Amino acid sequence: MTGQSNIAAEEFQRWLEPLLDRAAAYAYAIVRRREDAEDAVQEAALKAFRAVGGYDRSRSFKGWWFSIIRRCCLDLLRKRNTQPAGDDAMLDDLPSGQPLHGDVLARRNMLTWAMGRLEPSQREIVQLRYFGDCSYRDIAAALDIPLGTVMSRLHAARKTLSALCKGEMR
Repeated sequence: MTGQSNIAAEEFQRWLEPLLDRAAAYAYAIVRRREDAEDAVQEAALKAFRAVGGYDRSRSFKGWWFSIIRRCCLDLLRKRNTQPAGDDAMLDDLPSGQPLHGDVLARRNMLTWAMGRLEPSQREIVQLRYFGDCSYRDIAAALDIPLGTVMSRLHAARKTLSALCKGEMR
């Protein structure tokens, strides 16, 4: 494979460490339980480390990493016979551990409600972009879809979220 080479454990760690917080936020956005998100990220780290020898350096490491996290999250949900977070997403298990009050809680509830009404393919892109802090290129790599598809789905998702939130707030 072009761009492929042996990658030392230290190099892998340097690449992975700065992505762990965003990986946890992304995993949480999918599984909606802190413990499950932590399990998914740990499992993804192990799988990534085992597979890093086959990583193609010409591709986005972040996209490759987030595709592994995504699969681990979906596997975890499948094992538990549950669906990715949608309109029934739990609001009480916050990753920050800080209680939310008043306006902030209302906005969070609104956004959670609106996210649950997105098409799953749109919700997934929003989660990668805003929870995973992934670039369009990283999202395309993580989902193995064209860059144009990422852009159109994200545009449609933002438009839908905006309409849902404006309609709910009136």
